[in-house]
Amino acid sequence: MRKFLAFVLVILFVLTLPIALLSFNVGRVVFDAPLVKRVVTKEVTESDLIAVTVRWLAQRRAQERVLTGEAQTAIREPDALKALEFPTLADWRKIKAEVLPNQYLEEWVTVSVDGVYSWIDTNDPLPNVVLNFKPWKDYNRSQHGWNAIQVIYTSLPPCKQADIDDFLKRFAAAAPGQEILYNLYTPCMFPDPWRPDQNQDYLDGRDEIIDNAPDRFFLPQELSRIEKQTGIGAEGIKQQVRLIRTAMSLSIIVPLIFLALLALLALRSRMDLARWLGIPIVVGGVLALLPSLTYQSFVASLLTAGPLSEVPAEVRGEFARAFGVLLAEAFNPMLIESIAIILVGLAIVIVGIVRKPKAAPAVPSP
Repeated sequence: MRKFLAFVLVILFVLTLPIALLSFNVGRVVFDAPLVKRVVTKEVTESDLIAVTVRWLAQRRAQERVLTGEAQTAIREPDALKALEFPTLADWRKIKAEVLPNQYLEEWVTVSVDGVYSWIDTNDPLPNVVLNFKPWKDYNRSQHGWNAIQVIYTSLPPCKQADIDDFLKRFAAAAPGQEILYNLYTPCMFPDPWRPDQNQDYLDGRDEIIDNAPDRFFLPQELSRIEKQTGIGAEGIKQQVRLIRTAMSLSIIVPLIFLALLALLALRSRMDLARWLGIPIVVGGVLALLPSLTYQSFVASLLTAGPLSEVPAEVRGEFARAFGVLLAEAFNPMLIESIAIILVGLAIVIVGIVRKPKAAPAVPSP
């Protein structure tokens, strides 16, 4: 009976040790607001994450507008929205540098992360996150916004004669004073004498986009609206997050309890030390080591099969790399911890199986 209980405790210890280490280290990172803020800020300001993502979203939105007919519903609309499928990734890097300077990205990340993490430990019903877009809008009405539009405009292919003929035909049939779009379907760059006026249309489109953006984005209002529609309770989510945080921080205690019970129940000799403590610790350490060595491929596979399954490979790659940077903060220490646990287990095994040689019996003197 004693050996059976010891065997059950060994199984429980070996299974809970890697889970506990993983939970503890991930929780240590996820609930470390300064660390999350530092990593996220670095990713959105220094990597291609935003450029790649915005490029994909813009291309998808531009194609949807054409396919659904939305792009032709207004007499006058910002043509720039339909032209967003043409800039290359290098162009989007230039656009990001012009319209999303790091000073605004850093501020929005700080306000968002600080607001959400502060909300967890307060009695506030919703996170107090308010993003100030007014300075950013004013910034993009300057030369920087003009530069970004020029990147988009110069990415357009030159118009063919058929495009010019179609425009002239629609222009001749229009009533006096009626606005005529240069392109109804695929945008292209008109030659002179129309080029300056077409370019101005794109600048006017920039102004419409900026004017339609709010001066201040109130996340509490958006969350309150979603809560009314879906019935999701913010207070309930907060309590669950608190419970998860507590469970993660205390998870490492569980395998230690099993180990202590195992020591009390099974240790009767030096060989028991190796069999019931040393070997389980080595096995548990090896199982804990595996996630540290495979998490990057696992995260990439998870994103590919899950929420990012329908996005281009380059977008998935950027998100996988960004997640990998954050998870490395959890798995790199876990790697060291696992190796240390394996070494401790091996040391216990060696102590348990190595016996001191028996002293030779003394020869009686004559």
